[in-house]
Amino acid sequence: MRIETGHDLHAACAVLAENALNPQKPTPAAALYCRKYLAGYFESLRYLRDDKASKSIYGPAEGDPYACLNVDGPRSYDQLARQVVRTGDWNPKLLDGDAILLVRKAFSDNPPC
Repeated sequence: MRIETGHDLHAACAVLAENALNPQKPTPAAALYCRKYLAGYFESLRYLRDDKASKSIYGPAEGDPYACLNVDGPRSYDQLARQVVRTGDWNPKLLDGDAILLVRKAFSDNPPC
């Protein structure tokens, strides 16, 4: 399975969110793909901002109190997956586009810290 469209990401993250509520072994492949996609997305952001401000993606950057305001936000992959699923449900037009558009919309206001 490749995650290319918003539908692909939404479906994979729905599996991850559902599996977190009732964990079954082995973890479904779609759940792992969602987790890998999200990890890759945030690692890409960290890489792009690797100019001493990269900490702002995972925690407050020095001297920038507004870099990370989502203190009560998602902390685990299943919580991140639920946020992606909710965003897809609220913005069905994003499901027809590229997966990156859905994930950007899901975390555009407050990236998880």
